[in-house]
Amino acid sequence: MTTDTVPGTKGTADPAAAPPAGPTGATHDSVGRWLLSQMRRFRWYIAVHLLGSVIWQSLTAAVPLVIGLAFDAILKENGAPADFGTFHAVVAGLLALVLVRGICGIAATYSLEAFASGLERDARAGVFASLLRKSQRFFNRHRTGDLSARATGDAESLNLMVSPGFDMAVDLALNIAIPVVFIGLVDPRLLLSPVVFVLLFALAMAEHGRRLEPVSDLTREHFGSMTAQATESIAGIEVVQSTSGTGQERERFDRLAAAYRDAAVRQAHTQALSFPPLLLVLATAGALLHSVYLLRAGSLGIGELVAVLGLMGTLRAPTQLASFSIGLIYFGLSGAQRILEIINDRDGDVERGGGHAAPIAGEVVMENVGFGYDSDKPVLREISFRVAPGATVALVGPTGSGKSTLLHLLNHTYAPDQGRVLIDGVDAAEWDQASLRSQIAVIEQDVVLFSRTIAENLSFGAGPDVDRAKLEEAARTAQAHDFIMASEHGYDTVVGERGVTLSGGQRQRLAIGRALVTDPRILAVDDATSAVDSATEHELQLAMRRASAGRTTFLITPRLSRIRAADHILVLDKGRIVSQGSHEQLLRDCEFYRRIFAPYTSGPTATGDAGARTEEGS
Repeated sequence: MTTDTVPGTKGTADPAAAPPAGPTGATHDSVGRWLLSQMRRFRWYIAVHLLGSVIWQSLTAAVPLVIGLAFDAILKENGAPADFGTFHAVVAGLLALVLVRGICGIAATYSLEAFASGLERDARAGVFASLLRKSQRFFNRHRTGDLSARATGDAESLNLMVSPGFDMAVDLALNIAIPVVFIGLVDPRLLLSPVVFVLLFALAMAEHGRRLEPVSDLTREHFGSMTAQATESIAGIEVVQSTSGTGQERERFDRLAAAYRDAAVRQAHTQALSFPPLLLVLATAGALLHSVYLLRAGSLGIGELVAVLGLMGTLRAPTQLASFSIGLIYFGLSGAQRILEIINDRDGDVERGGGHAAPIAGEVVMENVGFGYDSDKPVLREISFRVAPGATVALVGPTGSGKSTLLHLLNHTYAPDQGRVLIDGVDAAEWDQASLRSQIAVIEQDVVLFSRTIAENLSFGAGPDVDRAKLEEAARTAQAHDFIMASEHGYDTVVGERGVTLSGGQRQRLAIGRALVTDPRILAVDDATSAVDSATEHELQLAMRRASAGRTTFLITPRLSRIRAADHILVLDKGRIVSQGSHEQLLRDCEFYRRIFAPYTSGPTATGDAGARTEEGS
């Protein structure tokens, strides 16, 4: 069913239709591919790190060989005199080697830290940009604290995965491969023990990683749950304290913290169950026995024996750190998986760039719209109406009838499950979302302000470069200028988080001013004057009527005077429009509407009291 309303004046203001900034976050079907896509941006840092690490480890492995040469120069066979000239040259070469190794180490460390910090930054930016594109349905499915944990803690785990995790993994590989190669250069016959060690070590690490992966995933999940509980309790601290619920919340958090602790201990226990050091001891013993055998046979020199034992000794550090390195890598991979779940959740994305963008005239049509926050629990059913540009529409009905939900469909905060919402004849889903939302202002009953200055809150949505005179004009229209100027720093006063330093009436007036700054073509007001005193409300209602001129306005209010003044009234009950029309038409034709206004349809209240409230109209 469609109903024409009294036509209004079409707007002429150009919309602010800039597309949202930030990365788009393309989908990836695996964590590995996603990480590779991130790493491509840091390929030069990675190249410098790998080159520096190869040189560092090669020179480190060369140290025992150089020391072996020094031994050979001093401890000559058959009683020959020591060659101190060669010895001094070897020492000088050793000093130069250590100096070059240090420079390469600095370059490798710097490039790795730049890579790790950049990866963490980009992961945070990517998941945050993805969150800004998500629909309200998405946020209804996820706890705020868990999302915060993914954007912070999980992103930090990527940093730790790279530094020191990836760094140790590279060092581990080089620290094992290069000494083994050098042992082969000393005497290929001595490769048996180290090669067997490398093979067994690789198998042990693969099995270790397989056991560690599910434990790391569980640890990150418990961390997210614990963070979500802390965030929820802090956000509702006023309710927690006023209802003496601190003990209950503390017990709940303690249980989640204990679960996270148990998961972390289990992860540490899994990391500890690693036996490569035992393998190294056996391999070193085998190499020593083999070397002594060759030395006694006269086919291996004392310097070569020292070099081989020194090279086997360099395997000790990577072997001991292997479990820790693998743990950090799997910890980071678990964090990456949780981040990727957000980025890949395209069902939650509502931002549409490149769609229809144009100045809005203000016509709104809903065609057989159905919607539910849960698919099996519809909130709105078969909603159909037409509103002409510039008309004022009042929504009336008992609590829970779907009035506020209907407003949220206008700017595509929620997408309908059935039917269409048309703005100037174009489906809201086909609009460029930035263009659409820049021209539709919704003033919520529960006002949200940010912990920023009053000026920044007023200009939110319009951009930081809004002229101060425009902010003051909007504040005056919203009856907010006087209390703003009475604040300590005027428009530069910082309000607390969610505006807790302001009264309810002050927050609502700032919300009205914020809406007016954007010069919207469609204005949706959800009981925005419920927390102001009568004197302020009278002035505010006059200001709102002036602000509504030339704009399509949807209004939810308990004020009978404002409902009567609307061009068109939608009467909702249980998610359906039971009737629509003017106040006089509804009093004549709609029994449900008459019951709502029965206490106010006779006597002076019906005709003159601007403060009269409906019992069910809010």
